[in-house]
Order: sequence, then C-alpha cells, then structure tokens
Amino acid sequence: MFSLPKFRRCPSCDGLNAILLNGITYQNNFKSLQGWILKKVFKCRKCKVEIGLFLHTQSQQENIIWIDCFKLEDNHYDELIKLEKERKKYLKYKSDRKYRNAVKEIRDIQNEIRLNQIKLKVKFKIQNRIHVN
Repeated sequence: MFSLPKFRRCPSCDGLNAILLNGITYQNNFKSLQGWILKKVFKCRKCKVEIGLFLHTQSQQENIIWIDCFKLEDNHYDELIKLEKERKKYLKYKSDRKYRNAVKEIRDIQNEIRLNQIKLKVKFKIQNRIHVN
C-alpha cells in the first residue's frame, strides 16, 4: 500500500521535512511522555538534529519534538514531580519555609533546564554555520 508523506516543520530550524510512516513504532524512553507513542525518529534535512514524531494514544494528536533538547528536560522530570507534590502539600501554609524552599528549588531546576536548552541551541547554530560556510 502506498502512503503519502507528511510534511512537518523542524522545531530547531523551521525547515520543512517530508516524513514517511511505515507502521513501525519505536520505544518511548521519555518519562514525561508516557501517554505518547514514538512513531518516527529522523534527522532534519536542513540542520541535521534528531527529531521525533510522537502520537498521543487517546486524542491522536501529533507532536514533533527535538529529542536532544527534550532530553535535558526529561532528566529532571522525577525531581520536579517530587518537588511539585511537596509544594502542593505546603500550599495552604504559604508563609511556611518548606513551601518557599520547594518553590525556589522548582524555579532553580527550571532555570537550569532553560539555560542548558539555550546552550544546546547556540551550539547547533554555531555548528550549522561552520558546515554552511
């Protein structure tokens, strides 16, 4: 049976990629994407970053994710979930030191994730400029 390609934009460089799905599903190792199926792993034809096409199991919604950038966030998933539960536990005592410490730790981890993602994006932009010139 012949299937038409899907055209999706790269989250890194906004380049257009043609994706052919062949019915094979890959193992989804991401903790924060447990309800999603990894349908295709491919490299962007323009910037050569690794991209994953995910399909949600219930809503059949598709999502394109830059895998290297998402790994930085997924590494801290368990710790963020634990801190979020602790924050909710102490929410009624907003003046409590434990609540403020939990909020501060969550903010620090999120800032670290953002900083690492920015570093990764700059690294790929520099690499692409070297390959283009």
